Amino acid sequence: MAQDGNEAGDLASIEWQREKPGLVWSYWLSRAKSDGPGLRRWQTWIWWKGLHDPRKKISAFILSIRGFIEAPYETWAGLRRFGHKTRRIHHIPLFTQYHHALILRWRYGIRPEHYYRLQLFKPERAAFAQHFIISIGPILQVIHRHSPKKHDGVIFLNKKQFKDWCAHNDIPTVENLLEIDRGKIVSRTSDHLPASDLFIKPTNWRQGRGASRWWCKNQSTGHYYTDHSGAVLTPVELEELVCRTSLDQDRPYIVQEALVNHRRLRNLTNGALATVRLMTIRDLKQQAHPLIAALRMPTGDAVVDNFDSGSIASPINLETGLCGPGLQKKGSLPPDAIQVHPDTGSAISGFTLPYWSECLALTCRAHNLLEAQIPVIGWDVAILDNGPILLEANHLPGDDIAQMPGGFPLGISPLAEILLKRLRNSFITE
Repeated sequence: MAQDGNEAGDLASIEWQREKPGLVWSYWLSRAKSDGPGLRRWQTWIWWKGLHDPRKKISAFILSIRGFIEAPYETWAGLRRFGHKTRRIHHIPLFTQYHHALILRWRYGIRPEHYYRLQLFKPERAAFAQHFIISIGPILQVIHRHSPKKHDGVIFLNKKQFKDWCAHNDIPTVENLLEIDRGKIVSRTSDHLPASDLFIKPTNWRQGRGASRWWCKNQSTGHYYTDHSGAVLTPVELEELVCRTSLDQDRPYIVQEALVNHRRLRNLTNGALATVRLMTIRDLKQQAHPLIAALRMPTGDAVVDNFDSGSIASPINLETGLCGPGLQKKGSLPPDAIQVHPDTGSAISGFTLPYWSECLALTCRAHNLLEAQIPVIGWDVAILDNGPILLEANHLPGDDIAQMPGGFPLGISPLAEILLKRLRNSFITE
């Protein structure tokens, strides 16, 4: 079974193994504060120590110096591409944009594209710009690689294992109608696929890759399924297609009933499922608590609500469940504020999610049940008419979905303190 480069059961591959730093590195890292610049120090060490070939280190050093020298031109190019829209919509003078973006590039390595993507020109974000973290994944990978291996860590790598773990711990999730591995059906709940819409996805791919939705059509002679491509398949033919796909992709697949959002949420989707990405954090020997949340809304012909694939993400107030204006990661920069869903015209900003306190309680309980020492988890939560259920758990939840919608810098969040503590415990000897 493919694991995308990871050894079976490992949350991070061997490429994220790091030896303890030497004296100079230790001195520098031990003085890193629990904030954005402090995390950036560890990012630098992780990147540098990943270059094992001396020639690569020399090349990387030269590129770093070159990037510093070319920063004024790079910033000017970013200003030409994105500055005029920023001035027109947000009324930030071009010179102010250029000066601020150049300082961030020189001092913190924040490139102009991220300056505009994260909207660091906004006054309420500019004061904390150095605390926005670009690509927090490597830090998490190193922490996972150097954490004790636990049996339940596999739920982050395999959706079937996640479903089994939820069932064992009485956590509501979606049932698998079919489980296919190496082109063969290994488990099924009934002899025939039901007369309902279906959702099909591989168990160990991320970001919605390989997922498809099939709509059920009833006839007097039985029912059949169709997708966006116009294919028309009987239940038997659809099973055969999934088995062939599993064999061709060398990946396990699952077939589930397509879920329907809570009735109040349905006007904020294109018909596909909208989910909440709710991140929880937990320090060692402490209880989990919520960190940040965003509502992801599919648009157009999309069958998934993945933020990287073009869905709308709206920040959620953790205390009230109130949504703010949405935005899309794809498209022109800086991102446009989206007040209403483009397919339905329903208001996004000001919408209050149903069952919000239940969402918070469910994700925190799930995090607390884990033996694997995962500092931050991105839970995918579906809110249905009868309450929330968990769909997936992500040990690399991503920094864009955390920081772009609401402008919340991870460098001044409790996550920064937890990550720095884990890194110091693993690599710094007093």
